Amino acid sequence: MALSPNHALAATDSIGDAALARALNALADPGSYFTGAERLAIAAHARTARGDAATAPEVVPMLAQTAHRIAADAISTRPHHIAEWTAAGYDELAYVELVAVVAMISTIDSYHHGIGRELPALPSPVPGDPVPVIGDGAKKMNAWLPTVGIALAPTALSALPNEKANKDALNKPLYLADDVIHKYDVEPGRELTRPQMELVAARTSWLNECFF
Repeated sequence: MALSPNHALAATDSIGDAALARALNALADPGSYFTGAERLAIAAHARTARGDAATAPEVVPMLAQTAHRIAADAISTRPHHIAEWTAAGYDELAYVELVAVVAMISTIDSYHHGIGRELPALPSPVPGDPVPVIGDGAKKMNAWLPTVGIALAPTALSALPNEKANKDALNKPLYLADDVIHKYDVEPGRELTRPQMELVAARTSWLNECFF
């Protein structure tokens, strides 16, 4: 695929490239509820759901179904899906981790699609067992799953600090740091002005039927 001049410019974004490489490697680490191998399998199923991969490692149906829905039809998610998840023996916060993994691989892949690159191969899993790392005070507030404080876009993954940290590490290089998202007079100092960035973000959110 030939790159347009704008694509060529994006392809030289070393800060963005480095952030995406770190995010990809973070998918291979053991999480709070899933091993590195399980996290990579979830990411692979997210890719198959979007048509970005032909096959994915075999996992239990609940993981595959949930990864597919979150990756390709998140707007259809309802509380009964979470009830089915817990009835199958999974912790509610494991659902948060799955959402985090799918969101991470979706961000990585969207970036590469946007600049006309081939998708990166998934790394090898890092050995080790999951170790729950849970945010202090995480509980259900105004959302279907626990958060630390009121559920908003920046706090959606706050019940699992490691997953929130992974998300935050992508926010600044690809969009804005959380602490300035609502400071609309802050200019990012990039090719797009802040109003242009917000227009793109709002349109993308609308097209993707975003909700949290």
